[in-house]
Amino acid sequence: MLSLSRPLSVLFCLGFLFCGTLFAQSADVQFDEKSDSDSKDMDALRRWLRDKRFVTMKEIGGDLSISGEVRVEFQAANERSNGIQQRNNPDLPPNPKAPKAKPMYGWDVEFNLMMDYRTDRTWAAVKVEFDNDMGQRSGTTSNIRLEKAYLGGRIVPGDTLIIDAEIGRRYLFNVYDSKIEFSSIYDGILFRFNKAFDSLGDYYFNCGPFLIDDLTNHYGLVGEMGALGIANTGLNLKYSAIDWYRPGGETESGNTAYETALTNQRYRFLISQFLAYYQFYPQWMGKKLIKCYAAGLMNHLALKSKFVNDDSVPTQIIPTGGRRANLAWYVGVSLGVVKKQGDWAIDANYQWVQAQAIPDFDVLGIGRGNTAKVGLYTMNIDGSDGGTTPATAVGNCNYKGFELEALYSVTDNLVVQQNFKYSNTLNTNIGPNEKFRQYEIEFIYAF
Repeated sequence: MLSLSRPLSVLFCLGFLFCGTLFAQSADVQFDEKSDSDSKDMDALRRWLRDKRFVTMKEIGGDLSISGEVRVEFQAANERSNGIQQRNNPDLPPNPKAPKAKPMYGWDVEFNLMMDYRTDRTWAAVKVEFDNDMGQRSGTTSNIRLEKAYLGGRIVPGDTLIIDAEIGRRYLFNVYDSKIEFSSIYDGILFRFNKAFDSLGDYYFNCGPFLIDDLTNHYGLVGEMGALGIANTGLNLKYSAIDWYRPGGETESGNTAYETALTNQRYRFLISQFLAYYQFYPQWMGKKLIKCYAAGLMNHLALKSKFVNDDSVPTQIIPTGGRRANLAWYVGVSLGVVKKQGDWAIDANYQWVQAQAIPDFDVLGIGRGNTAKVGLYTMNIDGSDGGTTPATAVGNCNYKGFELEALYSVTDNLVVQQNFKYSNTLNTNIGPNEKFRQYEIEFIYAF
């Protein structure tokens, strides 16, 4: 992947082109006010933005949809490190980076509010999540998260070729496909290219830069291309790549060379993934969907070893025993699709993930529980409190395990989702021997 050596100039140019295209059709809405002799200043624009709220949907056109979800979730988890229970254990020392201990049995309540607005050539989407713990004493009431807020426009509205651009926030997994990565926030620009071929299938390419840390001027780059319905069959192929690393590293204010080296290891990831899946609707299954999939992943920037001076003492900061641990793969099968009352779906997959395959903060797969929030390279998963050793390193990778998920639609609105996951340590020479299992049942009412 290409590095963003001059992110500001790149983003300025992309933003200029994006905004010019996106708002081209809106120019006539603003033209009358801006053409007034008294309106050729920023105050006019501010008045227009302030007054726009009073314009009705009937006047501006377009389609506005509002939907929501109410979720109630029960979760039972068991996590052991070298045989010691990590949840509800009063003998464990408190971790200031994880002040709220995770219970073995927990209840959550969640409300999601989604709003989407669309015209012929533009759109915007918003999702706000209110996710709180339940309990008279242990419960919370103020956990709010902006999960999605982006706007977009159609650049090329062709019959077989479509090009769109979007800017704002969402999760990486909303755009890019993986069972084990892409759990992070995607704050950036997204370009979508879609091309249809009658005899070959559909081809797409999604890509864009995203912000990692504006304090250090750190940006990433991600892209995915795919071929769907190849030769009018159920075969689909996808390839994705994401670059988290900043060439030359980044130096945070006040950090020593040792601390800077640890920070850079947390982002030393250039990951590519190849995914293949085949789906079909056999008669003997009542024409229900069957999908078989497999994927392989590699971090191309993982190091075998690296020594950094800590108080003038050479210190090894790669806790993998002098070998790269940069590979991962998963296989699975899905049955059924949930759309209406009485529908059901099941998914089962097996995951094998080495320690350096995915950044701790971007793991979407089973993981290891990691209640103590210990990182692979640093004692805290947020990058603080110095480096780990081969005996103390944990992180969210270095596991093998399986996951089962089942959904059943009780009514057109109410869905019951159940999930079971289990993992244990892949390489016991890296950190403690962690075993993790979790069962979850969730009631979802969508409207």
